[in-house]
Amino acid sequence: MKRIFLLMIWIPFFAGTSYTQELGVHFMDDFFQSNMTNPAKMSKHRLVIGFPSPYFNVGMNGPTLEDMAVRNGKGEQMTIDIDRGLAKIKDLTFIKSDIKVETFNIGYRMNKLQFGISHAVRFHSTFDFPRELAEMAFNGNSQYIDQTVEVGPGLDVSLFGELALHGAYQLTEKLSIGGRLKFLSGVANFSTGKNSMSIYTDPDYYQLTATTDYQVNAAGEFVSLNIVTDADSSDFDLQTNGDQFSAGKLFFGGSPGFAIDLGAEYQVNDKIKIGFSALDLGAISWNKNPTNYTSNGEFTFEGINADEVFFGEDSLAFDDVLDTLVGKLGFEESKEKYSTGITPKFYLSGTYDVSKMITVGGVIYGEVLRGRFRPALGVSSQFHIGKVLDVGAMYSIRNNSFANLGVNLGLTLGPVQFFTVTDNLISVFKPFDTKNVNFRAGFNIALSKKKNKIIEEDQLLDE
Repeated sequence: MKRIFLLMIWIPFFAGTSYTQELGVHFMDDFFQSNMTNPAKMSKHRLVIGFPSPYFNVGMNGPTLEDMAVRNGKGEQMTIDIDRGLAKIKDLTFIKSDIKVETFNIGYRMNKLQFGISHAVRFHSTFDFPRELAEMAFNGNSQYIDQTVEVGPGLDVSLFGELALHGAYQLTEKLSIGGRLKFLSGVANFSTGKNSMSIYTDPDYYQLTATTDYQVNAAGEFVSLNIVTDADSSDFDLQTNGDQFSAGKLFFGGSPGFAIDLGAEYQVNDKIKIGFSALDLGAISWNKNPTNYTSNGEFTFEGINADEVFFGEDSLAFDDVLDTLVGKLGFEESKEKYSTGITPKFYLSGTYDVSKMITVGGVIYGEVLRGRFRPALGVSSQFHIGKVLDVGAMYSIRNNSFANLGVNLGLTLGPVQFFTVTDNLISVFKPFDTKNVNFRAGFNIALSKKKNKIIEEDQLLDE
């Protein structure tokens, strides 16, 4: 059980980096990529061609490695103290990661109308678990005798392609609206549909009773899941077959899905602008090679030697007990299609032009992560140095962490734009003491008439 628990924790880290608290790029209005966080943002260029742009993010609300570190007197050697970490763990801890690679992004503005097409390959993983599961995995369940505790972990790992059609329209001189239709092609998924599992330890006979409403799902033509249980043990087998993988499924032919982005921006006056957007409202229906394992009922394991389990020297004794209990959970196999969401996100933001060179702003961000709302707050400043250089800074509070200082840099050389963004530069210097890591980079070809020319044409249409 401990080995399975550690494996599920590290899946998000080794697999990539979620979705997607992307705050810094939201304020880079000179670059078309800011439209990804609010589809109502109107480009300052007639035509923008975006080339492959990678993005990754890792976030969690639990203890960092530094929180669990014990150093020698000189502060050089470090050992990990699990108990220090357990003392700082949340009632429900989550670990998430995301990778998004935009393969292309094309946008065209025609006076008040803007439209375009884009494609991206996306990977997302989320793992959450109750504090009691971690405590029982590492310290046994003696502290929970005669108590019922929830221990069911939740997991969602998805690989899919996204083909999007986006458009925006300047309704009035001050108000613009926009949207994005996303056609999703699911390639692989491994997730828990239901994750309710509680354990009760009898105070007299030390029997373990598990009550479950738990389901594990897998889908995809190169993914297979097999859970074998018997009276003595359980065998969990998730396999991938690279020979069955087809890159074309990242465009069409995978498990179908659909999502929309919606947004609006309002220019209050010459200096103040506000905006709101809702992103990734949709789901994927996993119908390619689905497999489900469901456990629903009450199961009891008898015959525990209390001295071995609670007071013995063998640290794996309780793990063996739980492994045997899992073997009794009676997982039933089925082949039913199922659906998973893709983490809805929301932005409420405002900016103030201090001068032609300086813009400050703030954003309230939220995402619904496995049914729970996760907020973040950020403030930013952007410096526009001529027509060539844009430099920005972002401070944010997210995932119970106040140490998030980001920077962004944009360089425009004629029609070529280069940009790079991170929302937490501190993670570069303190990698073992951070709860958030993200990064984006890319370049565009941006072609346009002069900005005042566009404004003049819009005004003529109004007249």
